[in-house]
Amino acid sequence: MKSTNKRATIRDIAQLAKTSVATVSWVINGDSRKYVSDELKERVQQAAKILNYHPNLLAQRLKGKSRKLLAIIIPQFENIFFNRIVIGAEKYANSRGYKLLICTTDDDFRKEAEIINQLIANWVDGFLITPTLEGKKSVDAIVQSGVPLVLMECVSKADIDCVAVDNFNTASLAAEFLFQRGHRQIAYIGWDTGFESILNRSKGFIQGLNELGIPREEIIFMKCLRSAEAGYIITNEILNNHKPTVFFIDQNNIAEGVVRALRERKLNIPGDISLLLYGDPSWARLNVPEFTAMNLPDFDIGAEAARILIDKLEGRDTAIQKILLSGHLAIRDSVINHSPANIVEDKIGEIVNNIEA
Repeated sequence: MKSTNKRATIRDIAQLAKTSVATVSWVINGDSRKYVSDELKERVQQAAKILNYHPNLLAQRLKGKSRKLLAIIIPQFENIFFNRIVIGAEKYANSRGYKLLICTTDDDFRKEAEIINQLIANWVDGFLITPTLEGKKSVDAIVQSGVPLVLMECVSKADIDCVAVDNFNTASLAAEFLFQRGHRQIAYIGWDTGFESILNRSKGFIQGLNELGIPREEIIFMKCLRSAEAGYIITNEILNNHKPTVFFIDQNNIAEGVVRALRERKLNIPGDISLLLYGDPSWARLNVPEFTAMNLPDFDIGAEAARILIDKLEGRDTAIQKILLSGHLAIRDSVINHSPANIVEDKIGEIVNNIEA
């Protein structure tokens, strides 16, 4: 059988497969209400393949049919946090029969606006988006278009669904952990940005320490650009002027530079300096020692956002949902325990060893 250059239709498939147009439609659209034998399904699928058939998605949309096509827009491809959000969203969407168009804005609101306008014009069924800092107009454009959307790692005061990390309480948990480990000279290095999710990290960490008796002015608190080079420079600046016992870094690109600076100074982790990451990149477990980290629910953000969006598209749930997901400690070996109780235990162990010797 030879293929043809003209666009194939379901009538062409029906003729080649020797069946009805209705049966072809049932098979192609995955309609389970009509029984079709496996042998006939195979004939229809083989005919579609031979004819290089592609459904007319625009025609389907004009008829009110879903294309089962979602757009996910993130600000940074190089950020592992957003990589994992995309993976979570795609796996869940695929499990429900949807595909994702993956786009990045590079933190540029002009690019964001262009992408959104193009996607609205191309009839995507819904949006999953982490908007840029100036992205309110882009979000408003989606709302005005009538296309459903869910915000990720961004909480809006408007009636818009959103899924994000509970950054305030997760960072507060990190502060409590360091305090319990006996650390009082704490250096915080954070991303210098206006994103509320990032601001909540520093707010939660500072308040957590304040409630434990460490005032803001006793924290070595520094911010920098979101890059390894900026992290490297600011780490050296801190070490030239202060003597922290631990670094807490609230962004993983910055953390790479912090680690490089510590390595170049030949500082032993955790013997000379402890390290706690906010976020758990794969390289955190490739170091010796493995780095203790606040493990964030990045994968779950993507999956949960996709679930909310698809449920809305399919009419299963119309209520506005604003979901905050908690992070948790992944305790490894990069934070030494300076607590008095631990020091006493170490001394007792040392005495016992000397007696046995």
